[in-house]
Amino acid sequence: MLPTTGILILTWIVTYLRWKKHTAFFVLLAIWGLFIFLIGLFWFAEPYFRPMILTQKDIIGNYVIDKDKFPGKQADWQYDNFKFTITENDELIFKSRIYDNVWKSDTVKISYSTGYYDLDKEEYCNRKIRVHSDSTSHHIIKDNPTLYRQSFGRFYYVFKSEKFGNVFFKRGEWTD
Repeated sequence: MLPTTGILILTWIVTYLRWKKHTAFFVLLAIWGLFIFLIGLFWFAEPYFRPMILTQKDIIGNYVIDKDKFPGKQADWQYDNFKFTITENDELIFKSRIYDNVWKSDTVKISYSTGYYDLDKEEYCNRKIRVHSDSTSHHIIKDNPTLYRQSFGRFYYVFKSEKFGNVFFKRGEWTD
């Protein structure tokens, strides 16, 4: 930016002295105006593109299979057969379909990692859930999930399953 400014100032001086024209000066103003506009735009838009800050209230709710991660028959089948709810009582209620409208529920206790204390929200943020399951629990919820935060208020959990590999859950309501 500085070398271009120097060249344009020299060009403006030469053209003004020879032909009394300000063209180079207006080009210089346009370039600097565009530069300042873009810096301001990025400064104002940057908070919207940061990963969301999760609180415990954000985590509590219903979760369904995220069919957008790997769309296809497998994701559709998983969506139809698995869902879970995180309750305010620090429980994860995992439901798996046995047949038609018959669901099996596994309830396991969860705890939250500490995360960090946000002074603006006056609570701990970006807390991750830790599943306290045993060998009788469903294979999807045997291990702790990985939390992925995205911009624009989105996040999802990935559970490692010995049968399916990675299983992606997003917050949402289940529909038939």
